[in-house]
Parts: sequence; structure tokens; C-alpha cells
Amino acid sequence: MTVMSKTIKIGLIGCGSVSVYRHLPALKSLEEAEVVAAADVDVARLNRAADRFQIEKRFVDYMQLLEDPAVEAVAICVPLQFHCEVALAALDAGKHLLLEKPLVMSLDEADRLIGKAVKTDRKVLVGFNKRWHRLVRQAREIVRQGRLGQVGLINTISSSGHHRQNMPAWRLRRDEGGGNFIENGSHFYDMWHFLLQRDVEEVRAVSRSTEKGDDEPGIVTARTADGVFLNCVLSDVLPNRNEVEIFGQDCILRVSLHRFDGLEFIPLHSCAGDVRNRLRNMVHFFKELPHGILQARHGGDYNASFRAQWQHFIDCIRRDIPVECTLEDGRRALEVALAAVKSASQGQPVKVAQAPRKILPVASDPSVES
Repeated sequence: MTVMSKTIKIGLIGCGSVSVYRHLPALKSLEEAEVVAAADVDVARLNRAADRFQIEKRFVDYMQLLEDPAVEAVAICVPLQFHCEVALAALDAGKHLLLEKPLVMSLDEADRLIGKAVKTDRKVLVGFNKRWHRLVRQAREIVRQGRLGQVGLINTISSSGHHRQNMPAWRLRRDEGGGNFIENGSHFYDMWHFLLQRDVEEVRAVSRSTEKGDDEPGIVTARTADGVFLNCVLSDVLPNRNEVEIFGQDCILRVSLHRFDGLEFIPLHSCAGDVRNRLRNMVHFFKELPHGILQARHGGDYNASFRAQWQHFIDCIRRDIPVECTLEDGRRALEVALAAVKSASQGQPVKVAQAPRKILPVASDPSVES
């Protein structure tokens, strides 16, 4: 087993909000990581991020960062349409790679990237940070132990309360890698598989698209081959919620990703407002309160998921062990996203195996696939 230097030297490509508010604070808290370089085409944005986190090396051209021998691993946090290009260049440069979700724009790009990665010994991790959320991991273990009985339905909602006029233009349009089915939904398509270890077979999706953005809001309903139903409501403008409900034969498990006490059991023949459930939740609240106070100093459990994700990636590099979230996982989520986009465009259910190879823009003829 090969063990690298104590500190992994990291280069960050893309200095937007996910880098500044999620990745860089997480990396700053890890002794085994040091961000030594950053790159962004926007000089002002690059300097703001680099000044804030004391990053010395700064590049407008990401290729110059990749040519730096001091950089051992890179994080790619650029708009989706550039993921494949930058990721392939990073692997060519011999860098370990953390690639933000969603994976890429098309299945052809996904296959190119997978084909390149298998020919190297570099670690490649796809950035589905919700996999590392403390409560999501607890929920997965509960499902695995069979404590809910047979799972029949997972219901999720993701709404962030953003003002869309403050978002970058690419973030709003399907054909640039934005829109809720692609940008936000990919988290939950991956989470479904993470929780159940089952593939989505069919998708039905509806959405509303206006001049202000695509798929706002969007609703995806899906099912697995063995009949588990999956539902997800996605919005950038509705009030902030990030919740998962897992309906088992014996019990319901509710997970709120923005609450430190956000793991709640609801027995099958009771309701959430039942006095016994409320007392049970009160006890749970005080039990979890010390953890909540401690995590609040570091941005809460949601921010902690980025730290845990980076810790895993660094451990994989230093100990030469497999990553948990692979390019194949990213491709699987992309297939569901492509099926959702096609379903919303055509107004009918779509088999994931029959998803188009690339994103169908809202304005395109839905009968034309590439």
C-alpha cells in the first residue's frame, strides 16, 4: 500500500459559490489538505476567493494550474458544459480528481471520461456530497437493517429559496447544464440508489419553463424494476427545504438535512402529530442538541457533508483505496436526468434505458434525439 505525503496539495478550478461557501471552508478545516492553487476565468472572482482563503498561486488558464507539479489533486467546480474537457485534461496531467455533480452533459462524454479514468491509477470521485451527510448515512443503515420493513416509496423535496435573478445564466438553462432536473435533481437520483441499491427503471416528469429559467419547479416520479416508487419535487425559488421521507411497510423514516435532530421515526399506525411521537421527538431533540451546537460553529451538518466527502477522498489518495462514489455512479444519475428531461418534453413516461444520449433543450423538437 502506497502512502503519500502527509498533506495533499490541492488545486481548485472554478471559484464560484460552491467553492467559496462549501469546498474551501471544508478543505480549510482538514489538516491533511492544503489548497495551493486556484483557477478561474473571472480574475475578480478568482482574487476574491484566493484572498479570502490565502491561496497563493492563481491562474486564469486552468491548464497552467494542471501543469504545476506541486498540485497532486484538483477539484473541478466549473459550469457543467466544461466538466468533460477539464476532467480529461486533469487526468492527462496525472492529477487525482474530485468532479462536482452532475457528471457531464451527455452519455458520450460520460463514456469518454470513464474510458480515460480506467487507464490511469488516479482516484476520481464524483461530488454527490449528500451521500456524506450524517443523517443520510444513518438512514441508509436503517434501510439496510430492515428496520422500516419493505420500502415502497421514497418522497423527496429540494427547494433552496434562491432568487433566480442572482444565479449565473448557465444555471438556469438545460442546454447549458442547468435547470432543476439536471443541476438539483442529480443529487436525489444518486441518493435513491445510495439508499436502496436499486436502479430506476422508468421516469415521468413535469415542469414549467419560462424566460426566467427551465424546469422551475420540476417534479420527477419514478419507479424501480421491483416496484418501489420515487418522487422528487425540485425548486430554486420555493422556501428552503431539503427533506427525504422513506415509507416502509412497518414505519416511516423522515430525514431533514437542515436540522441537527432531523431523523424522525413515525410508526405505521400513527401520525406525526401524535402526542407520543411529539414526546419522542422532544427527547431526541435534547439528545442531539450538543451535537447541533458543536456543528453550528462549522456551518451545520450540511456543510459537514462536504468536509466528510473531502476526508474520504484524501483517505483514498493517501491509503490507495477505492472511492465510494464513482464515475459509474455519476453516469447512472445522468441517465435518470436525461430520462426526466425527455419525459417533461414529451409528456409521457420514459424508460431510463431509452433516455437520449444528451440533454434535450426546452425549445427543441422532443421527437428529435441525438
